[in-house]
Amino acid sequence: MKAKLLLVTAIASCVGLFAAGAASGAFVAIYRNALETTAQRSEVLKVSGKSCSRGGGKTSLQITVGKLTEECAYRTPVIGANLEIAATGRILTVAPTSVLRKAFLGLQLRVGGGNKLELRVFPAQKKVQLVKITEAGLTYLAIKKNVKAVQEPTKPNVLRLRIVEAAGEEVGTCKIGGYLGGEQVIEASDEACAEASGEMTALSAGAPNNGSGVIAGFEAIVVRTPVRF
Repeated sequence: MKAKLLLVTAIASCVGLFAAGAASGAFVAIYRNALETTAQRSEVLKVSGKSCSRGGGKTSLQITVGKLTEECAYRTPVIGANLEIAATGRILTVAPTSVLRKAFLGLQLRVGGGNKLELRVFPAQKKVQLVKITEAGLTYLAIKKNVKAVQEPTKPNVLRLRIVEAAGEEVGTCKIGGYLGGEQVIEASDEACAEASGEMTALSAGAPNNGSGVIAGFEAIVVRTPVRF
């Protein structure tokens, strides 16, 4: 698959999409990457993390979090503000075992300049978070515990993160939805989502405070944009 940069103008019909909510708007795929070959995996590049390495399984991209590193993120070629990103991820191994409980898989939108909006799924805790990270620090937009749809660490979790920004009088407010296996499991409304002004889309893995030893595998990335009606 030939790598190329996709510039997305996703302002289409935001009023209707916002009113319907982040769960019901129509989206169309603009990028797919099965991550099955070296060429496909080469399209996904490091965007953040002090000590991170990447490799390839037979059908996946593997991300390893190194020493003194909380999280590693790798971006797709797609940029844009109002998008949806989906991928299948699993925690392959964690050493030491004390890190396993807090290890997470993540999807990121609006990445850039140290800012991002992120879905975090903690397989060992069956917990899901929506967080916003800016120069001011980390803000928890929503937290859900005991989420039955979360699969245990070694099993695949099908993650999806969606952002739809309002238009008109509510410009700057976003509806953010997090999904697992097609089921919406968490949502948030952020009136200051413009603080995350980046446009990159990314996969991530790590653990709060110290993710050293986390190894995650990702498969089948899809990035979608809203459809104008």
